[in-house]
Amino acid sequence: MQYIQIVDLKEAYRVRQFGYELAEADRVNRLRGRTDEDWLKELKLVWAVREPDPYYFETALRLQKKLHEAEITFCFIGGLAIQRWGEVRRTVDIDLTVLCDLGQKEEILEKLEGILNPRVDNIRWMVQTARLFLGVTDDGRNTDISLGYVPYEKRLMERAVKVDFNVAEPLVCCSAEDLVILKTVAGRDIDWSDIRRIIQVSGHEIDWDLVFSELEPLLQLAENPESAEQLRELLEREK
Repeated sequence: MQYIQIVDLKEAYRVRQFGYELAEADRVNRLRGRTDEDWLKELKLVWAVREPDPYYFETALRLQKKLHEAEITFCFIGGLAIQRWGEVRRTVDIDLTVLCDLGQKEEILEKLEGILNPRVDNIRWMVQTARLFLGVTDDGRNTDISLGYVPYEKRLMERAVKVDFNVAEPLVCCSAEDLVILKTVAGRDIDWSDIRRIIQVSGHEIDWDLVFSELEPLLQLAENPESAEQLRELLEREK
């Protein structure tokens, strides 16, 4: 039984990594297909704001209400959560994880298609293969949704907190601990930069024993155990 569990977790990690690769490929395609009009719009945003505009959080709130109405368990991660636990910075896309147990992909897909517009033609294949839904809100914000189901992702949901972003209702965000965990596993340059800010801003609030206990098996699956030591060194420098 233990062997079967390990195989399942390895498969879950492989699927998640495949989803990240597909999401990155979508971003590359959008950049390559960017028109002058798109560029000017993005440039205006860069010069107009040095942090998320209030409409970003309003969009997230509308999305949250629809997810609650659909009885979908979720939490925001990525750029939105960074605003609370790390550095306030400009971000456009919305990232979140929803709970989708095995055998529920069709049900969740149907609900998500009623909430967001798919931004790729092969959305059903992407959900089935990579457990990833790439959507866009009615006001044009790209939204990446991971369909979580492994034990760690369920614990991530349980630890989620409500954060007041000065909109009508608090937004459900992942904890600071889980944001560090997710970014350490992802391990991109921008993730390590974000982790540094999280330590500087929220390091004193974080349960680091929890972070490293959750990270160990995840990094083993990722075949990247050295990232734990990299995190320890960064923590020692920045705390």
